[in-house]
Amino acid sequence: MSEFIKELQSEYGYSDYDIAKVKYVLASIFSESSKLVLFGILFGVLGSFYPFLFSIVLLLFLRINIGGLHCKHYISCLLLTFIILYGSIIFFPNLLSVSPILIMFFSMICMIINYCIGPISSPFRPTPDSVLIQSCRNIGFFVIFTFIIFVSIFQKVNFLNVYFQVGFWTIVIHTIQLIIAKVLRKGGIY
Repeated sequence: MSEFIKELQSEYGYSDYDIAKVKYVLASIFSESSKLVLFGILFGVLGSFYPFLFSIVLLLFLRINIGGLHCKHYISCLLLTFIILYGSIIFFPNLLSVSPILIMFFSMICMIINYCIGPISSPFRPTPDSVLIQSCRNIGFFVIFTFIIFVSIFQKVNFLNVYFQVGFWTIVIHTIQLIIAKVLRKGGIY
């Protein structure tokens, strides 16, 4: 790795600041990839690999655009992600099966909440400008709206019910952690 960094500095004229950014990106890619692999294996063993894929794709679109709670360390991020995924894939769907009409109703409420209070970016990143904020809100709105439309069209297709439940709980848990992040930020804690 140090040879790679020396080459970037000598051949391409990267500054120490540029090198720090490259290191950050590489560490982020490794961190996120390792979490995906670990959770993929875990939910595969639990027999919920495809619901995991559905939840993680939905969660990625929401987290990238709407944000929420961000952790300082790998282990705390791993635990928060586990809680969100386990809650949305295993715990809540087995605890309470929600009808399609309620899924659509509560998803609309979550969509409005996400639009109104998001995005909440990491305190370690620069504050986004108003154009980026509006774009992120629109994308988050579109993602949840697409889920609602999907549920409304295919609500009678029985094998999709597991994905409706997982998607719904992913949206609800994401919205709850977004509200927590907003409250903590308003209180100056986050």
